[in-house]
Amino acid sequence: MIGSRREFLAAVASSPLFGRFSAATDEPTQIIPLWPDGVPGGTIPAITEAVDDQIDTLGYRYRVGIHVTRPTLSWFAAAKPTGAAVLIIPGGGYSRVGIDREGYECARWMADMGIHAFVLRYRLPADRWAAGADVALQDAQRAMRLIRAGRSGGWTVDSQRVLVLGGSAGGHLAGSLCMRPNDRTYPMAESADHLSARPDGAILLYPVVTMAGATNGGSRRSLIGDNPSEAQMAAYSLDKIVPSTTPPMILFHSVHDRTVPVDQSLTLFCAVRAAQGAIDMHLFDEGSHGVGLRGDPAQPFADWPTIARKWQIRNGLV
Repeated sequence: MIGSRREFLAAVASSPLFGRFSAATDEPTQIIPLWPDGVPGGTIPAITEAVDDQIDTLGYRYRVGIHVTRPTLSWFAAAKPTGAAVLIIPGGGYSRVGIDREGYECARWMADMGIHAFVLRYRLPADRWAAGADVALQDAQRAMRLIRAGRSGGWTVDSQRVLVLGGSAGGHLAGSLCMRPNDRTYPMAESADHLSARPDGAILLYPVVTMAGATNGGSRRSLIGDNPSEAQMAAYSLDKIVPSTTPPMILFHSVHDRTVPVDQSLTLFCAVRAAQGAIDMHLFDEGSHGVGLRGDPAQPFADWPTIARKWQIRNGLV
């Protein structure tokens, strides 16, 4: 008899029918600095990078990056690569960035399916870099380009099968890659910087979408400050900047999400549809925020990886 959620997760972690959460602790194949010659955007703020190493309520490791000054890509190599790749952007309200949950665990799952997986540890706008609200997007654009460029002795990918997966504020950053494909946020320094930063598809989990209204105060404050103008809020609200070239997208959200209201996904869905983009949306009555693959298996929200996999196949992103 399995008596707890943790025992249930442990019992099914290796099952191909479950095929999502794993208690594996494999670390990345390689950690790659995004900016080996120094980050763009001016002087580094007076901060000290650290990792808050915790254990969550299920007893699993939960690391969080704080005051990131050396942004990186953590590469999980696919054992049997198909040529597809994914950039994974964990959340953290733009003041912290997840590592395990929404990050490494999702990367292991993707790598098991033959997809080279890269977890982004990005600089945080809350640290008030000179680049302002775009500092995280600088890192995300650079990461997408480095993935496409490949690495001698490392990976090669099909440049038309690179998707992005983001959760919460990481979903906002992933969405920004989709909505701002032509924005040059940093100086081009090498050949990789001239590659496209637009993903070929996007999986967004409970994403932050709009900077307007009373919701998402933490992410908005970190990104654009305490008293942003209407123009600033519009510029960083994904629903206000949808281009005609959005890649296929899929949204997952709980109706009773207490951190990022479901209206965020509803707003983005309507905006992309109005722009005649391709977007799927799956809403669930129950489900916690920020769980990544650690959702309660008794709740339908925990099935999002299976649905996402079918969507990837349909869109040729595997």
